[in-house]
Amino acid sequence: MPKVAVTGLGILSPLGLDVETYWQGLCAGRSGVDFITEFSTDKLRTDIAASVRGFDPLSVLESREIDYTGRVVQLGLAAATEAIRQARLEDVDKTRVAALVSSGQGAVEIFVEQVQRVATRGPRAVSPYFIPASMPNALAGLIATKFGFMGPSFNVASACATSAHSIALGALLIQSGDADVVIAGGGEAATCPSTIAGFGNARALAKSFKGDPKRASRPYDKDRSGFVIGEGAGALVLESEAHAARRGARPIAWLVGWGMSSDAEHVTRPHPEGLGLKLAIEAALRRAAIQPAEVGYLNPHATSTPAGDVAEYKALLAVFGDGLAQIPISATKSMIGHLLGGAGAAEAIACVCSLRDQKLHPSINVDELDPVFAIDLVREARPTDVRYALKTSAGFGGHNSALLFERA
Repeated sequence: MPKVAVTGLGILSPLGLDVETYWQGLCAGRSGVDFITEFSTDKLRTDIAASVRGFDPLSVLESREIDYTGRVVQLGLAAATEAIRQARLEDVDKTRVAALVSSGQGAVEIFVEQVQRVATRGPRAVSPYFIPASMPNALAGLIATKFGFMGPSFNVASACATSAHSIALGALLIQSGDADVVIAGGGEAATCPSTIAGFGNARALAKSFKGDPKRASRPYDKDRSGFVIGEGAGALVLESEAHAARRGARPIAWLVGWGMSSDAEHVTRPHPEGLGLKLAIEAALRRAAIQPAEVGYLNPHATSTPAGDVAEYKALLAVFGDGLAQIPISATKSMIGHLLGGAGAAEAIACVCSLRDQKLHPSINVDELDPVFAIDLVREARPTDVRYALKTSAGFGGHNSALLFERA
């Protein structure tokens, strides 16, 4: 099967508007969580989020295009643009390039606005751009249109596993021969009242440290109380080893394994023993033909929820056994919150940067490690010598994904 190279990265995150700013922020242990200022939070259960700040959609779109693009599409297009430029795809056969940059929710703010219009002003007030602007596949379609890519383009919607699934399916497109290059990843722009209200009323959001937002996201800490909604988008350029070699592209890392599974347990709760995620991790290791002991770094889903962190830990423990305690772990969400559909891509980019620079970023806000976790949690950025890094993702609906990267 063709080997899959990562040749480009792009991101818009709560820590910055490009990959290097994001990576430097992670290594510095900087939090992107802050108070929400875009709208009133008086009636909501939280007033904090990790938003993308300083982004100008006119940097990637013409003014007339902004009317029919939601914020997630704008962020995702910007991330894809950075990745495509880094990969230098100007001269590739565009009929062989696919776009799988996805969103779990689509442009939720446009959907809400148009529903309010029809309710208060009647159906004729609804924008003719409502459907194309709010559909989840708008992001993948716009990337294909903007860059002239004529390979497959579609959206994968699996809640918080969305972009990880998109990366896995992108690799499958390459291995099946349906594409030579895939722009893969995803994003979410859900820091809006309706989504925050939904998660808040489900008691999923962080309840402690509200007066000190930068301390609220705390995976593995004994006082963790829920996740912080984040915003952003990430994109990776994947291509076959042969295609990269023909055009002289240097891989940043290799995507050597991936696995996908379902919990078959509950729409929001993970399997209490992590059995579904365990299957995904084992599938990724089998595909790469490596043993658990060869994995040198873990970047878990680690949302900071009391039950979720434990279920994922049980999955990791079932795969790695006593060796888990010796594998360094970084919880990226401690700094960027939970990017929902964009989380897998943002955290996969952190894995690739770790392999590229042989450096591990810290987890912040772990004042006291919950005694249930026997792990080597990275507290300060540290140098490393790692060949394989594993990224795990999970989403509402019981969707699981695992991505295994190898140092180039």
